[in-house]
Amino acid sequence: MIENSDCGATAETPKGPLDGLLVVEVATVIMGPFAGRQLAKLGAEVIKVEAPSGDVLRRSGRFESPGMPGTALSLGDGKRNIVLDLTDAADLSTLGRLTAVADVVLTNYLPRQRERFGLSWETISEINPRCVLITAQGYASASERGNIPAYDDTIEAASGVCDVYRRLEGEPRYPPYVLADKVCGLSMIYAGLAAVYRCQITGQGQWVDVPMFDVMTDFNLIEQLSDFTFDPPLGEAGWHRTLHPARRPHPTKDGWVCILPYTDESWRRFLLLTSGEECDSLFPTHRNRNDNVAQVQSIIADFACTRTTDEVIADCSARGIPVQSVNSIEDLVEDEYLRRRGTVERFEHPNVGAIWRTTPNFGYSESPLVSPLPAAEPGRDQEEVMCLIVNRERTRENRT
Repeated sequence: MIENSDCGATAETPKGPLDGLLVVEVATVIMGPFAGRQLAKLGAEVIKVEAPSGDVLRRSGRFESPGMPGTALSLGDGKRNIVLDLTDAADLSTLGRLTAVADVVLTNYLPRQRERFGLSWETISEINPRCVLITAQGYASASERGNIPAYDDTIEAASGVCDVYRRLEGEPRYPPYVLADKVCGLSMIYAGLAAVYRCQITGQGQWVDVPMFDVMTDFNLIEQLSDFTFDPPLGEAGWHRTLHPARRPHPTKDGWVCILPYTDESWRRFLLLTSGEECDSLFPTHRNRNDNVAQVQSIIADFACTRTTDEVIADCSARGIPVQSVNSIEDLVEDEYLRRRGTVERFEHPNVGAIWRTTPNFGYSESPLVSPLPAAEPGRDQEEVMCLIVNRERTRENRT
């Protein structure tokens, strides 16, 4: 439970492009917290509301400080953190006060849970008509499936993502990363910010509902519907370019490399590099190469295996042929470009010690991004958030 305290000015908000936007994140696991993280990176004041038991991700992975494994450090980056027991009447009242002064409330609680905790649109719009409520769950809130629990794996299965692997490898499987959670988290951001923009014009907030199944189906079918787009279909579903087993990085003498002579001109240059003479009749168009992926990739593989990675990169780069070595995850931490830009930075966390943290590092000419607050342990910012609530309530009273 949070008690009131005497409040002066709140701490200075990071001066990114979303400076001044107050976001209340009542979310768990990855999708909702990922959306909140990205908004914090853009300069919004993001307050994460966490249960006394802590988010489940605080108990995943190794840690130097209890409740602070790598994923929690990444997803908590830039946020203030308060602990509220939403089964306690006083803490539930505090959440109501917080949503009453927020610009955005985002949550991935199910509709029945939102109703219980005062996070329904009916409740929020009554106490804060200018608020934008962003909800996300497996299926549309108003549908018959709205209260069915869903997770990254189940949505990847439902939306055909696993079937894409079946077409490629012979049996369905999950991607080796949380694809649905992060894609839908990004969708929460752009859909929600569109509503924020609309509110600036009309003065009226609104409810933005982001159903994971719908979002991931659209994401998947953009290219994978392919020839099945037409009715009657002109062919099978599945995009041939991404589903050919020969499409992969190729081994060099000392590593792996991606070589992509994608345009007709870069392919012509690649043939000149590999054979020493032009051969315009060998798959000269993009369509020809798509129809003969195995042969094209065989030519590329035969070239790569005779050289070191550095030699491949030098030869292709000199001729304007797209090329890239295959980085390991560990390589990214040491990448000079990423380190110089601060996309990956070594950071001294006050509780954990030295860590690596990342940022999407968008470039803004007038409102550059700044390093956000370090990820918080549960309840670190109880007093500061209470002061923020009080100050915002006073501002609202003065306006009325």
